[in-house]
Amino acid sequence: MPKLLINVNKSPKPIQYFCSNLVSGFTLVETLVALGVLGIFFASVAIILQLVLQNVAESRIRSVALSLAQEKMENVRNLPYNQVGTQGGIPQGALLQSEIKNINSLDFTVKTSIIYIDDPFDGVAPNDLLNTDYKRVRIEIDWQGAYPSRYPVALVANVAPKGIETLAGGGTLYIQVFNSSGIPVSNATVAVDNTSINPNIHIQTLTNANGILSLPGTPPCIACYQVTITKPNYTTDKTYLSSEVANPLQPSATVLEGKITQISFAIDQASQITVNSLGSRESEFPPISNVQFTLKGSKIIGYDTFDEPVYKYSFSTNTGGGTVSIPDLEWDSYKLDFSNSAYNLAGSNPLNPVVLLPATKLTVAISAVPKSNTSLLVAVKKTGGELIASASARLTKLPEFDSTKPVGASGAADFGQAFFGELIPGTYDLNIFSDGYQTATASYSLTTIHQETITLNPNP
Repeated sequence: MPKLLINVNKSPKPIQYFCSNLVSGFTLVETLVALGVLGIFFASVAIILQLVLQNVAESRIRSVALSLAQEKMENVRNLPYNQVGTQGGIPQGALLQSEIKNINSLDFTVKTSIIYIDDPFDGVAPNDLLNTDYKRVRIEIDWQGAYPSRYPVALVANVAPKGIETLAGGGTLYIQVFNSSGIPVSNATVAVDNTSINPNIHIQTLTNANGILSLPGTPPCIACYQVTITKPNYTTDKTYLSSEVANPLQPSATVLEGKITQISFAIDQASQITVNSLGSRESEFPPISNVQFTLKGSKIIGYDTFDEPVYKYSFSTNTGGGTVSIPDLEWDSYKLDFSNSAYNLAGSNPLNPVVLLPATKLTVAISAVPKSNTSLLVAVKKTGGELIASASARLTKLPEFDSTKPVGASGAADFGQAFFGELIPGTYDLNIFSDGYQTATASYSLTTIHQETITLNPNP
């Protein structure tokens, strides 16, 4: 009878073996988690330590800057009153407007600003003719390096004369800055330059909350103060030299002894015009490229030697691949001029010239067709000024020419407009008609490119 042999050495592994491996697996995961937590902890400690060290270093540097500002202020206070001023500033004096001080291998920029104050206690300019009441000194210090200043150290103090007021020489330059709505513009940068007197004057300061900058004690000078007004994201206004404009409307300012010179400037938030160039209505307005034109504003800054107006903005460009954006424009009425272009303007939406408001991004679609020397672009409006999309225009020069065209539909590049090109020079009759309106008639002698606007009156 066969014997049953059992090999006890090949029996399954005990259950304790599996439990031991399982416990070892959990221990590895826990170790990784613990290491991650410790890493986050030490990283946080390092960041906190870095911030603490940075704050300590910045505090020490600010203490040095404050001591430097106090020392500078004490030097100013120890000066005779008539010497408290800056080189190239108003009032003038021996102090530098800006200088570099090196302390512990770190450069500190020290800016000194001194102005006369017209105190409202006894009235202000232009009613107060003796408006150099006292001087205000501002010391500002900033620095770069490993721990640059996030905001400067600044000290301000008033310095008064021994008497109640001072009879300082000069006049007052009184500058007002407002926007397109006539609202004062505060914190506008005012640069005043005068290279006609010695020492020269070069200062930059800001308008107050009322958009006013008053500079009492300004040295007298005839037509020699150049003033420029700027502000971030705003347009610019300025006085103009005769070398820039032969007869400027806003020439360099004159300051007379004991008198107040008042000048005003207008700036507002800058705008942008984007021009998209399209083909003719007959070809369904396909995009076309490289359409050249001149964008010309209506504001003038003076007249040239031929008594012709000099426009503040006149810029020639082209639409590149079919579009062009022109930024940093000021509020104005802008005309798209195609005089030097290889194209005629066959319509625009909005109507040319376009009105641009402050802080606006305006898109203008234009219909451009190959140049013809004699043409007529007519726009049809209601009495309220709105364009009409339901009118038709008939242009005749019998017996050679008779053509009737509907005006462009609403939303089209030639909305409310009809274009007649390739005309023979001569006298033409124009009839505009639309349901509900009286027919308008006109006659034109057309020899060049002509643009006209017709207003239709409603039927009685």
